[in-house]
Amino acid sequence: MAVNYLLKDGLVLDGSGRAGARADVLLAEGKIVAMGPQLSAAGAKVIDADGLVVAPGFIDSHTHSDRTVFHAPLGPSKVMQGVTTEVMGNCGIGLFPVGAGRRRRELETYLATMEGELPPGGIDWEDMDGYASAVERIGPGRNLAPMVAHGALRIAVMGSDDRVPTAAEMDEMKTLLSRSLKQGAWGMSTGLIYPPGSFAATAELAELAGVLAANGAVYASHIRGESKTLPAAVEEAVSIAASSGARVLISHLKAIGQPYWGQGRAALARLDEARSQGVDVWADQYPYEATSTSLTALLPGWVQDGGTEAMLWRLADADLHSRIRQAVREEMTVRGGPERVRIASLRTGANGKYVGRSIAELAWDRLLAPEDAVVALLKEEGGAVEAIYFSLSSEDLEGIIVSDFVAVGSDGSGLDPAKDGGKMVHPRNYGTFPRVLGRYVREQGLLSLEAAVRKMTALPAAIFGIRGRGLLQPGYNADIVAFDPGRIRDRADFADPHRYPEGIEHVFVNGVPAVAAGRLTGDGRGEVLRRRG
Repeated sequence: MAVNYLLKDGLVLDGSGRAGARADVLLAEGKIVAMGPQLSAAGAKVIDADGLVVAPGFIDSHTHSDRTVFHAPLGPSKVMQGVTTEVMGNCGIGLFPVGAGRRRRELETYLATMEGELPPGGIDWEDMDGYASAVERIGPGRNLAPMVAHGALRIAVMGSDDRVPTAAEMDEMKTLLSRSLKQGAWGMSTGLIYPPGSFAATAELAELAGVLAANGAVYASHIRGESKTLPAAVEEAVSIAASSGARVLISHLKAIGQPYWGQGRAALARLDEARSQGVDVWADQYPYEATSTSLTALLPGWVQDGGTEAMLWRLADADLHSRIRQAVREEMTVRGGPERVRIASLRTGANGKYVGRSIAELAWDRLLAPEDAVVALLKEEGGAVEAIYFSLSSEDLEGIIVSDFVAVGSDGSGLDPAKDGGKMVHPRNYGTFPRVLGRYVREQGLLSLEAAVRKMTALPAAIFGIRGRGLLQPGYNADIVAFDPGRIRDRADFADPHRYPEGIEHVFVNGVPAVAAGRLTGDGRGEVLRRRG
């Protein structure tokens, strides 16, 4: 029998950005059934929310939990932040659609170079329906909203080749995209610095975005450049939005590298200008001055043409070594130099002593130039090296975070410290949402509490068209977070990233407690959300 809950005397922020009011919230059968002062309900379990903010569960607009959900289904690193819904399949990296035969193997090989693990037995589905069924069988601890990954879409149809699709291939990609959207995918993401997405021309992306526009779905893009080419990359995204009519979300808006600090705020201003002209463009952001992605991000696209095996072959080719090492050196310099690139995780245990250490330390230990150390490590680990890059500025971060059209997105994954505690991960996996509320609301006063909660709830719900979530209203799903505004803060850092935040007292997912009195309940009642119409 389902238990009803009554949250009493909390400061209710409904997610809209309006000022809060002291009220009670009654939950029954997975829904919000009433809100107001002095509510009562026979048989309901009463939770004293005096001194707490009661808000909609946070919607993480940019995550990579597509694979980690299989080994950490409850996603404790997310629910302990108050996250009740994650939008997955970002940066063009995802697990569907899946081509046949060698295309399936090619996708699995490609994903093996990224953070996360495939389920036992690998990929045994073909489409959004099959992937969703696989996730539903394990019982996720929060709601998951998958997008189509452009990288997977391209691999399914034409592999990892650096070329323009034929007319027939373009039609097939559009057909697969349409099918995924009809099955409930929330849009399509691109990763235009990662092969094979980086091989796509603007015309290909705009044509696919037209399919999204026709279905009312989102085009979310890790744009083509975030340093020297940031202005041109933003312009490309704006042009795709304008020409296709699709709603465009620029992922984790930022400017990488000290020579380009300040360009993040300039990019935000350009988006604001486009919006004033009627272009449907938005952004999300995480509140840290470091990025995290594969070490292969230091390689030029031509090295990765044809997929992982072709990349490893080129890394071993003595005739290409000089050209590759120069490109790696240049990109590493943009990202702050070898001292500011830290190894986060590796495929094998052979190089485990380097996890948490910088490329400069790796190079010193091996008596190699830093660029040679990068190439050697990638070869030894089959390309599967994750790294953290300390290359962003506080000025850009703070200039972007105040925008009312920029949502909060962690760019992280749902992790379990009991299973993942040995990995040197980015602290955003555990601390993104409390960090905004603690540092940028309470300590620095850059945002009001109401505005910050909106950026975590109603705003991402509106961008993606997620109905029945993101606001506190009778009839909405009972995704709820109750937190202490005077105490909430992130505790995870780069030295000790697997630390839960403070101040999150209660989290409900579809009316079931996932966090109670600051502790995980071990109960997961999340769903794979499917977009309808």
